[in-house]
Amino acid sequence: MSPELRVAVKAAKDAGAILKKHFHKNGNRVRYKAQGGPVSEVDLASNRLILRRLSDAFPDDHLLSEESDRAPLEIGDGATWIIDPLDGTTNYINGIPLFAVAIARIRKGIPELAVIYDPTHDELFTAEKGKGAYLNGKRIRVSKRSVAHGALFLAGRGYRNRDRETHRNIVTALELSMPYFRRLGTAAIMLAMVAAGRADGVILTGDKPWDTAAGVLLVREAGGKVTTYDGNPWLITSDDLVASNRVIHEKIVSTIRAERRKRKM
Repeated sequence: MSPELRVAVKAAKDAGAILKKHFHKNGNRVRYKAQGGPVSEVDLASNRLILRRLSDAFPDDHLLSEESDRAPLEIGDGATWIIDPLDGTTNYINGIPLFAVAIARIRKGIPELAVIYDPTHDELFTAEKGKGAYLNGKRIRVSKRSVAHGALFLAGRGYRNRDRETHRNIVTALELSMPYFRRLGTAAIMLAMVAAGRADGVILTGDKPWDTAAGVLLVREAGGKVTTYDGNPWLITSDDLVASNRVIHEKIVSTIRAERRKRKM
């Protein structure tokens, strides 16, 4: 484990402890952002801890968090940490025990380190570029399931009206061609599920870098494939994402292409 990964893991676990401590407790005040997403006091407490740990350890690195003042993502030559201190806030505030801390480090727009921590189940997903993906220290790999053998796909979307409309039409088309479908309410965990071989593909509409950067690296390092809806290479600035076990990737992408052509999306 590199020094960078060691710091990120400790920050994610300590932030996860905050989330777990306050889970199911009344009084976690919630406000709603302009685009409709919720943010709680616990989001902010987790955020402060992670930012402090990373800035103390790596003062020359840039930091970008969902719950911080958001400047446009500028891709320079240096390292940038991308943080979601509580992915799955709606699950969290409604007492659904499925949420995570997500931390990624990117360089020139390419994820090179990933940590996703699920404190409820004490599952720690980690990856470093070129070194494989791991769950609690054990190597993980994507599944080999095909559509004909019970493939499960997951889906999530942002809060904008255009995200809702695009996502609804695509999911409807995919449900007709895929055996099983679930929504989990947290992009980070859905991507981790694909990396761990528990699910076989995921589509995300209108998600942001803090939702996806860590999970993208996990899927890649577990042997999976990540593209945009058009099948083009996924970029840190991409507005949509398909991640899969490779076996069902073309099926997902071709279904999306056909639906977008039909609706001129």
